[in-house]
Amino acid sequence: MAGLRVGGLASGMDIDQIVGDLMKAQRIPLDKLLQKKTTFEWQRDSYRSINTKLNTLHTKLYDDFLAPNSFNKKTVSVSNEKVVSATATSAASGSLSIQKVEQLASSSYGVGNITENTASTKTMKELGVSGDQTVKLGVLQADGTMKDFDFSFKETDTISDVVKKINDKGAGITALYDEKSGQLSLSTKATGKSTEGAEIIDREQSGFFSSLGFADAENLASNGTNAKVTVNGAEIERNSNNFTVAGFNISLKEKTASGAAPITLSATTDVNSMVDKIKDFVSNYNDLISGMNSSLKEKKYRDFPPLTDDQRKDMTDKEQDLWDEKAKSGLLRSDSIVSSGLSEMRNAIYGKVGIEDNIIDTLAEMGITTSSTYSDGGKLVIDEEKLKKALTENPDQVVKTLTNPGEKNSSGDTRGIIQRLRASMKDFSTKVELKAGKVTSTDQQYTIGKSLIDTNTRISNFQRRLEDMEARYWKQFTAMEQAISKANSQSGYLAQFGQ
Repeated sequence: MAGLRVGGLASGMDIDQIVGDLMKAQRIPLDKLLQKKTTFEWQRDSYRSINTKLNTLHTKLYDDFLAPNSFNKKTVSVSNEKVVSATATSAASGSLSIQKVEQLASSSYGVGNITENTASTKTMKELGVSGDQTVKLGVLQADGTMKDFDFSFKETDTISDVVKKINDKGAGITALYDEKSGQLSLSTKATGKSTEGAEIIDREQSGFFSSLGFADAENLASNGTNAKVTVNGAEIERNSNNFTVAGFNISLKEKTASGAAPITLSATTDVNSMVDKIKDFVSNYNDLISGMNSSLKEKKYRDFPPLTDDQRKDMTDKEQDLWDEKAKSGLLRSDSIVSSGLSEMRNAIYGKVGIEDNIIDTLAEMGITTSSTYSDGGKLVIDEEKLKKALTENPDQVVKTLTNPGEKNSSGDTRGIIQRLRASMKDFSTKVELKAGKVTSTDQQYTIGKSLIDTNTRISNFQRRLEDMEARYWKQFTAMEQAISKANSQSGYLAQFGQ
């Protein structure tokens, strides 16, 4: 509990003002600690901002260059798109000839005849189903396998309830009921013919679907077909109309007419798409290193430390913003982590890929070089015509130079340039995290965080000292006031006898 505080009633002095002024001088070291804490926080946030940009580009490079079928794109021309459509993976090359589409894959269906003009509200009990039942159905799946599902039906369920339960199960069956004809149909979502001879099987022959008009108590649907097609002379059978052959993703639309000419599928490299991705990479890389170069060169304004709360009270919002702009400037000036990380990134993209004498094994050989302007700080520039020529004449070699998984050892580095760059960015990011952590890090896990812990401890200790000091000042002034008040009382008392 705070001690008794007596203002300047006896002395006539403004004790609050005097103590405040004395404490203001004593607070100067605390203000410096608070400013130091703010500087640490700003520096931490600046590092993390760089890491965010590194991680964004790291992910984008994977999505644009390393993910399957992302960079080495192919376009496909089809001579008869009425019958067949196709796309190509990066593995597609040359052409395919489809001589005949004999049969399309189809789903299987079965129909149960209940009674014409039977309302969908009729219950199972009314249709002859006695008691609640659990039915186990084997259902053909998209991968060609059979999978069992249990369905629970009540004798109070209506036809609509049964249809809904079947459709909501996610078993790969579509149920449909037509009141006018009284027909309940079950069809497989998967196409193709099961090796078990049926596509929807009542495993336990429960008799439930017999009550709903299905003639075969076990095989509820068994008429699915596989696609049959002749490709480059080979007869192929698939359970779907969509399948891949030699890197071509083929979609069958209809059967070929008798005597129809073979259908040709031709794959060519999508040069424009590849050029766009490389240009996008260069643009993003340049933006990243430009920002880091700016941070390394940013001027440090030593006369503009972070503002204290008291200083902010005396400034307008605009004045605070202008001050903060200068106070935050130069937080990473000449920073060793940033400069070394930037250097490693540059080294990653300039080297030769592999140990063989290939036609295109560097960025320069595909038309990407470093800007000759010193102030650009190592930005990349593209000779688009040279790049298009390299992609047109040697697409596979360009792809290898950029994306080859490879490895780095004493004999050389066979990793592609994008692989090397991502590796160097990952190392850079790890060093930044050790220094500045990430949002989910605790302060004990990174260097600046440990400095913040130490600074916060010193701030807390100093604040306690200031509280003790202020209490001591007030105690001294209170004692003075009480002494003066007592002296004044005695003077007044003695003055009575002098009258």
